Amino acid sequence: MIADVINGDRKTYRYMMFVGLLVAVTDRRLHPRCLQLKAKCNGAFDARSLCKNVVVPFEKTYLKGRLGGSCDPYVSNPARLPMIDLSNDVKGSGDAETLRSLYDVLEYVRKADADKRRVAFCYAFSLVQKRPGEESFSVCPAVDADGDVKVGALFDFLYAQTQGVGAVAVLAAYIRGTMPKNVKVEVHQITESGASPQETGDIDVVFGTERRMAVEVKDKPYTAVDVGHACRKALKGGVKKVVFAFGPAAERKRPHDGALMEYWEEKGVDLSFLSIESALSVAMAVSDRHGRIDFADRVFHALSDMNAPDSARRQFESMIRKKVV
Repeated sequence: MIADVINGDRKTYRYMMFVGLLVAVTDRRLHPRCLQLKAKCNGAFDARSLCKNVVVPFEKTYLKGRLGGSCDPYVSNPARLPMIDLSNDVKGSGDAETLRSLYDVLEYVRKADADKRRVAFCYAFSLVQKRPGEESFSVCPAVDADGDVKVGALFDFLYAQTQGVGAVAVLAAYIRGTMPKNVKVEVHQITESGASPQETGDIDVVFGTERRMAVEVKDKPYTAVDVGHACRKALKGGVKKVVFAFGPAAERKRPHDGALMEYWEEKGVDLSFLSIESALSVAMAVSDRHGRIDFADRVFHALSDMNAPDSARRQFESMIRKKVV
């Protein structure tokens, strides 16, 4: 059951398992299933602070992102409840099974003696050490120097059901390919839930120390309210150039671009709209074999930067591999 969680797709559950087992071997007074101080149990503690201030720095220094590379894992919904419980909301039957394994293991160690707790933690730690580090995702592993990337594979990933991950990664790859090398294109971690005080969009473009462009990405139907939220967030961060980029799922029904651009221009925002599908078409039209491989590498970099789910990374790799020539 420990392996099911550590090697599963849900990073949040992986961190929960690691933290729960860690407190089990370090302080028996703490409850391994506890998430928040307000939990109604003996041994309540702030698991988020422990994870963010102790586990995350340790992971960055010694584990090279093998737990998942998240800066603040406990901001995700499964970790926002007082306790790890079987009634916690999950996304589907696969998550329910992983949650059951997480619950059962932490309940077992809560009642176990010191030796059994130590064995459980050491086993989990050994599994973490065997996982690939985040740096292994920095280049596309499905393409070698003699290979190629089929255009269809990149479009397949953009069209895939990835909850917007594919749209952000493809757009980030496109923007990074068009900007000078001295311009930084920041792709913000999806698990941070907008928590970064420097973040003004899903993607920020930084010239030197100045944030000049905020890029908001939507891969689902949106309204003028969504556009307004993006513009106000950018203005609050001191950014006046906003690109509202939309994926294939948002193409069918959209607000009137011109009216929104005029409205926000009066408020000091240089607003524009961009079709991610069209951007990818342009990139592929001007790319040769080396350009396509480089684009795939940039998509992998973006997936790593945004702390994308392992399932999304494997999905992209699988699509690329199937269409490598």
